[in-house]
Amino acid sequence: MNIGLVLHPERARATEVAYEVIAGATARGIKLFAADDEAVNLPGVETGDLETTELVLSIGGDGTVLEAVKRALPLGVPILGINLGQVGFLAEIEESQIEETLDRIEARQWGIEERMTLKAEIEDGPTAHGLNDIVISKRMVNRLAPLSVIVDGVPFRTYRADGMVVASATGSTAYSFSAGGPAVDPGLRALFLTAVAPHSLFSRTLVFEPDRVLGFVAGSDRPIGVEVDASDLGELANGQGVQVTAGDIDARFATMDGKRFPHTLQHKLGLDGD
Repeated sequence: MNIGLVLHPERARATEVAYEVIAGATARGIKLFAADDEAVNLPGVETGDLETTELVLSIGGDGTVLEAVKRALPLGVPILGINLGQVGFLAEIEESQIEETLDRIEARQWGIEERMTLKAEIEDGPTAHGLNDIVISKRMVNRLAPLSVIVDGVPFRTYRADGMVVASATGSTAYSFSAGGPAVDPGLRALFLTAVAPHSLFSRTLVFEPDRVLGFVAGSDRPIGVEVDASDLGELANGQGVQVTAGDIDARFATMDGKRFPHTLQHKLGLDGD
């Protein structure tokens, strides 16, 4: 069988763990592939088309999982993360579980979780899909980002804030959570809108059905950037908008241990010790 490999590009520990994975995969007759443009120059890893893989394995933190999602999403290939990060909500497997995980990969013993994605479309500009969040925010220190929010084509309100975050349930534990949003079970399909440092008495997160269309229009000449899963998509000019909707395709995650969100939240945030 073939599986893909995505590594954290600058973390030495990721390379060390990759060697362990390579040795275990080789012993089990599993071939490892990296995308042609992926800088994985390790013996035992071939470069090629990830379309031939049954699973994409990421080694790093949640950022590495998001990179794996970019590569696997258009192919419909499921992702499984080995966590080397501090928290790691997206990476299910810990280092101590590598051998057991490779046994189950060899036997094709994994389940599949479908996760809603997000899509951002800049007016007269680029489009991109993401898993966690779309962030529309200021690019100048000490300057607000006035944004008019439009819901299903109807003006909703204008926010004066450092920015706005539209998160999926999966991304609710990332930037949205830091901005005061709720932690949400990733199986829920919804759009979570949270203002970042709003200059307003109203600062609650708003929750919308997944078929809503959220629009954001820049209200000044100050530069306002759009990021999809922390990757730059572009910049809005005064009066230009970006549209955020649920994605056209779900991300697929391989799951091994069947642990559900409450357990993950307890473990990752240290709530099980209270």
